[in-house]
Amino acid sequence: MIDVARRIDAIRTLNILPDDEIKALSIQSAVAGSFLEFGNETFKVLSVSYYLEVKWKNFKRKKHDYFITELELFSLEKGELSYLEWEVDDELEISHTRTMPKLRELTFGDRKLTTQLLEEIAEEEEGQVSYKGDVFDYSEDDTWAGLFSRAKDFDQGIPVRAYEFESAKGACLTIETWHEESDERPDREAFISYPINARSLRVIQVA
Repeated sequence: MIDVARRIDAIRTLNILPDDEIKALSIQSAVAGSFLEFGNETFKVLSVSYYLEVKWKNFKRKKHDYFITELELFSLEKGELSYLEWEVDDELEISHTRTMPKLRELTFGDRKLTTQLLEEIAEEEEGQVSYKGDVFDYSEDDTWAGLFSRAKDFDQGIPVRAYEFESAKGACLTIETWHEESDERPDREAFISYPINARSLRVIQVA
């Protein structure tokens, strides 16, 4: 459903920078209140969150910190929320998430995907998960654990494990299990993301 009121509010605050200033900006410049352009759409950054990669078994910090930055976006054209993540490994990597499947929509063979099945896939380091006819293969190399924080306060970060799957079409299915101390079993959520070429994205206004 299109949020018309939020669209109008976002459009009113858009004041595109001159081209020479835009050229000096990158996704690393984006903060809450900034505006981005990619895929023939304009997005307002509503919030910024962070993941710190940690050890899988105990969520302890690694020797060297590695961060993933997540931007919550609002599309001025479609009036919809989506998410963009960026990280710097050997090079800048950006992905965009617009599809967030329900866990009951994911299958493992002829069975609904459960936490137990997810753990078995990780233990075996292989397996296929399907969503609406698309097949995603487990990627052990990309599966990771992290601490989530909205302010880089990782002493209070929420532990999360991210199980990664890839399709032949280049899409990535991520299934997250959240591990808060008060929970007997973790909440789970899933999302499908697609890579974005950094050169196709422009930051057109910073807050």
